[in-house]
Amino acid sequence: MRKLPLLIPLVILAFSSIVVNSQETSSPNTYTQSVKREVLANGYPTQDQKQILELVRYTIAPRTKLPTHTHPGMQIERVEAGTLTYTVVEGEAKVTKANGTELILQKGKTTQLTVGDSLVESAGMLHYAENQTNKPIILLSASLFNANQPKAILASPEKR
Repeated sequence: MRKLPLLIPLVILAFSSIVVNSQETSSPNTYTQSVKREVLANGYPTQDQKQILELVRYTIAPRTKLPTHTHPGMQIERVEAGTLTYTVVEGEAKVTKANGTELILQKGKTTQLTVGDSLVESAGMLHYAENQTNKPIILLSASLFNANQPKAILASPEKR
């Protein structure tokens, strides 16, 4: 059996702390049961280690809503399985559909992302996503984040 580096459980805890299960319970494991974050590869692109580049596989459980949040850098995703309902709260996101059609998702707009669709999120863009289906969603994600910040930063209550 392959041993996982200590970093992976810490990263999973960091991301899963922002996840809200749409069927809220008091279970201490609700968050980690809703989204699984697997770091497939990572590294520091410069000697000063101020940024971290990561390749991650997210598995989002059925009927799960992620809270409104931003990221401390650019993130790109590709849907590998399922249908993700994605909403921009502030800023804009670039969506490329599986057929090559590109669109800019503006503030207040929601779209459905399906297998083969991709998404580009810039740093600080406020958004949330949901799995409104009964099947898990799998996303492949690459990010270039500030290394000393959380992977996701929750929005202030008035912006949620």
